Amino acid sequence: MAGELREMGPARLGEWLPGMWADYRASIVAAGYTEEAADANVARNRAALTSGDGLAPGNHVFDVLVDGRAVGVVWIGRPSGDGDGAGEYYVYDVVVAEAERGRGHGRLAMELVEAWVRAAGGTRVGLNVWGNNAVARSLYGSLGYRELAVSMAKDLDA
Repeated sequence: MAGELREMGPARLGEWLPGMWADYRASIVAAGYTEEAADANVARNRAALTSGDGLAPGNHVFDVLVDGRAVGVVWIGRPSGDGDGAGEYYVYDVVVAEAERGRGHGRLAMELVEAWVRAAGGTRVGLNVWGNNAVARSLYGSLGYRELAVSMAKDLDA
């Protein structure tokens, strides 16, 4: 299976971003956060990662191609936040089209990300995965990613 990353142009990016933010918000709520917390998270990330109708500098969104056919999308960028982040890149989003899941495309997408980061001079790839996403957590673990922190919460009866 031959794969490659093709960077999205402005028109394609403009079509993709609104749905990505909606899906991201839904994943936050599904993970157990309140609607208000999800809205605040989306607003914070939009401000940090986008600029106008496009991406902030250092961010790249790619279509994942397998044998020339688009099967998913990945968003790679320089990490936002504290620390020097020298050599570090962050995977802000990775999605395999629903009809393409279970065929190894997620693994291929992450291997392509790692190759892209190495070619860009990077030495580390970070990402976040919601606790309720067992499939993704299993994939990342099988690729050698390790947990650096675990955030936990318990809802108490009112």
